[in-house]
Amino acid sequence: MDLTAGLMGLMFAISNSLLYPVVIVLLGLVAWTLISSGQFISEYASRNRDLGRLKSGCKDARKSLESGKFIEASSILLHCGSNDLLKRFIRELSEVIKGSKVVERGELSCEAEKLIQDYEIAVSDELMHARMVTRIGPMLGLMGTLIPLGPALMGLSSGNIHDLAANLMIAFSTTVLGLLVAGVAYCILLVKTKWYLQDLSDMEYIVEVLKGEDESKAIASS
Repeated sequence: MDLTAGLMGLMFAISNSLLYPVVIVLLGLVAWTLISSGQFISEYASRNRDLGRLKSGCKDARKSLESGKFIEASSILLHCGSNDLLKRFIRELSEVIKGSKVVERGELSCEAEKLIQDYEIAVSDELMHARMVTRIGPMLGLMGTLIPLGPALMGLSSGNIHDLAANLMIAFSTTVLGLLVAGVAYCILLVKTKWYLQDLSDMEYIVEVLKGEDESKAIASS
């Protein structure tokens, strides 16, 4: 009996000791949500996808590449980008073109595919934070809800209404914060996933046009 009481007391103590770390992490996630929302709005305002310019620029760059004019092809590509991610990709692809010194499409294809794979990993890393918050936010909110219920019930049993009200206030507040950060992160995740899939599609289109492949299978409209 003493062993059971000791184990129950140990679990209760561990549970209560987790309350402040949970609250601190939730407040940190709220700060992350505010910062991410600002970055999201800024990125939304800067996105300006010009499909016509992308198509014509890629065709001109391919002609210059076939003529061995690597510098000219790179310069044309640099003016095709619209979004920041696509601009960075084109800048690095231009360096690959200028550094290749040959017009062998096999070499260009290998380097370009590797570059696209690197950007896919970078996009996955960028979305990982929002994906984690959508999972962790509700978990921490639930923990912050359940942990104070023990002291609240003890306060209720002893007739201490003040402790009951204080613990219930903490429980409800953590629930709201957990759902808030998860909801905002989920919205950001959905929209950014669409954006980056579109950018990756444009990257593949650029590479396929430079390799001289059929454009009909390259690009999806927004």
